[in-house]
Amino acid sequence: MGEQRESSTIFPKDRFQRTPLLLSLTQLFLIVIVFADVLFRATNSPDWFGSFHLNLLYVFFAPLLLFIQTYYRIDRNLWLHVAQLAIMILLTFALLRQEYKYIPPADEGRTIQVTLLYCYFLLYPLLGYDLIDFLKERALYIVAYATVLGVYFFHLDKMAAGSSQAVYVVFVTLIFGMNLFFIPRHVSRNVFLWSASLASTFAVGLGLPAYVLGEYQVSWFQIQLFSSQFTVPLLGTKLHFLQSIFENPNTLGGLAFAGAFAALVLVGESVRRKAFLFIPIAGVMVLINGIGLYASYSRASWLAFALAATIYVTYVGLGRRAAAYSTIALIGLVVLFFMSMFLSLVPIDSHGRFALWEGGLRAVLHSPGPFGYGIVAEDELIAPFVPDPNFRGYSPHNSYVVIFIHTGIVGGLAYLVLMFGSITEGLLRYDRVDFPMLGFAVGIVVHHLFEAYTMVNVAIASIIAALVFGYLINGYRS
Repeated sequence: MGEQRESSTIFPKDRFQRTPLLLSLTQLFLIVIVFADVLFRATNSPDWFGSFHLNLLYVFFAPLLLFIQTYYRIDRNLWLHVAQLAIMILLTFALLRQEYKYIPPADEGRTIQVTLLYCYFLLYPLLGYDLIDFLKERALYIVAYATVLGVYFFHLDKMAAGSSQAVYVVFVTLIFGMNLFFIPRHVSRNVFLWSASLASTFAVGLGLPAYVLGEYQVSWFQIQLFSSQFTVPLLGTKLHFLQSIFENPNTLGGLAFAGAFAALVLVGESVRRKAFLFIPIAGVMVLINGIGLYASYSRASWLAFALAATIYVTYVGLGRRAAAYSTIALIGLVVLFFMSMFLSLVPIDSHGRFALWEGGLRAVLHSPGPFGYGIVAEDELIAPFVPDPNFRGYSPHNSYVVIFIHTGIVGGLAYLVLMFGSITEGLLRYDRVDFPMLGFAVGIVVHHLFEAYTMVNVAIASIIAALVFGYLINGYRS
């Protein structure tokens, strides 16, 4: 297996080793929250309870990790961490009040209120240890995060008081900052990997029996297969797309990609640590999630998993240097593949993707300013710019187009710094980067090309993507 990361200048040495039992159990409780959140984000979740409540629990519970951790870190100033915890609770109450029309009308001090919220959210990168070293090392990403956040709050100041759009902005930016800068610095990466793989395994496990039983119901969940079919390679038979508890098979495909890759990494970690009890458990999750990924017919997720798995297997088998070179080669092959599709050199139908991307880019060029349009319905916005009328009325099916529509050239470029800048740094610092997360990030970058979600969202794929890049950005050791 490739060389493992050593001591850190950003983080305390071995910060996740010999973790006290209380803190370990506290961290593991996050699995329950994320697991339940996936279920309540399903299309047929009950009306009386939603993911908003679970996210409030997530927001309340995560700062508790820091508070508990400070108890075992006598070399730190406890008062500072208590203040940090208080700030996080204030953020949560701000979010809770926002749900009840917190942003006031324009003539009642709205700009001051929005500015204060923005400043609160800017504190995320400061909620941790070794503050000065962290600011020096991660300054580029902190500035990029502040820029993306600033553009969203610029649009928030212009929204109607108490509008659903205002609720959305405060809600998603709160979760975005936590996933990017808080959780990855205080919760072991493997907790996240177990969360993703378990949630995915459960969703796939609920869906697979539908191939034998047909449509069936478990509690409030209506389990069914998608109406469309695909031909199974080699076998020549046709199968319905696996849908499970979600409305769209692509949602399941994105979750299964994350779950399958997370389980693959857990197998490798268990082998390295000689934790033989967990190897068969993680291996079964790789198998189940792999089947779910394949049966969802989410080809973007297929490609994302293939890239991430290739990078990780190369890292395990050949080491860091070989994995870095293979990552560069794979990225180059993906670029050539898309150029070949665009020039019709390969017989693969883009299903209107290029027309939608072109319409989205034209809409960005016609943006009213450098900060984009704000929170809008992308399908309606780009419709006049889509050259092929057969594809008008659809979303751009591209996360990069979506973020540039929402935040313009300023926020879009800052967003690219968070994604491509962190991957580029990982390749340049291949001897210190967390390679599993680097491979995961490369897969998400490609997945972004085909799906209209961003890290600034509360979709399942958004939460996973923000956490992956959070662990990549915050996971260096020298």
